[in-house]
Amino acid sequence: MQHIAFYNRLNPLDKSKFEDRVHTFLLNVQIVGVATEVTHLDRILVASGAIIPIFGFASWNYSNLELVEIYPDQFLIPNTEQYANGLVGWGKMEGRVKLSRKALVDGFYNQNDQKNVAIHEFVHVLDMQDGTIDGKLSKIMKEIDIKPWLQIIHTKMRTIQSGSSTIRDYGSTSNAEFLAVVSEFFFESPEKMKTEHPELYQMLDRFYNPKNQHANPRQTAATPATDPREVKSALMN
Repeated sequence: MQHIAFYNRLNPLDKSKFEDRVHTFLLNVQIVGVATEVTHLDRILVASGAIIPIFGFASWNYSNLELVEIYPDQFLIPNTEQYANGLVGWGKMEGRVKLSRKALVDGFYNQNDQKNVAIHEFVHVLDMQDGTIDGKLSKIMKEIDIKPWLQIIHTKMRTIQSGSSTIRDYGSTSNAEFLAVVSEFFFESPEKMKTEHPELYQMLDRFYNPKNQHANPRQTAATPATDPREVKSALMN
C-alpha cells in the first residue's frame, strides 16, 4: 500500500516477508469494531502497525495479544474522564489494544508528522514483554546498552522540555512514552532522525535491527481469516 512508508522502503524479498507476517498476525489476533464496522483497510493498517516494530525479529509474534478494538474516533479511557487515540490493556484488560480509526488512518496517510498511533501502541505491547512498560526493551536490548539508553532518554527529555527538539512533546511524559514516540519517528522518518538525532537513531537501529535474530518460543496457530493474496493486493494498491 502506498501509504505504508515502511513497506515501500523494503526490497522485494522483504516486502514478501512483510506480507507474510501481516497475514500471520491477522490469523492470530481478532480485530473488532466498537460502534463501527471493521474494514479490510483497517485490518491491514492495524497488522502493519504491529509488524513494523518487530520486523527485525524474524520469529517474534504477539503471543499474548488476543484482541484489537477499533473505535470510530477518540474513546474514553476506562475509569477516567480522559479520551485517547490508543491504549494498551493492563490487568484484566491485558491482551487487548484499543485504537481510534481516525488516528489509525491519519498515522499512515500523513507520513511527515512522525506520529503513528498503531506503531506507538504496539511498541508499548513490545515494551510490556518483560512485564513492565518502562521504556526498556529488556527482552531485546543488550545489558550493556541499557545504561546508555537511559542516559539518552534523560538528555533528550530535557531538550524536549526546553522546546528545542524536533521530537514531539509527548515524548517527555515518561520513559515509556519516550520510547514509543521516538519509535514512531524512527520508523516513519528514519533519514530525518538520522540527520537530526544521529546517536538516538543508531541506538534504535541496534534495538530494532539486530544482527542476531531473537526468536519468540511461543508460536500460535489459527484458522486462516485472510487470504495472503488479499494482503499483498491491499499492500500494493
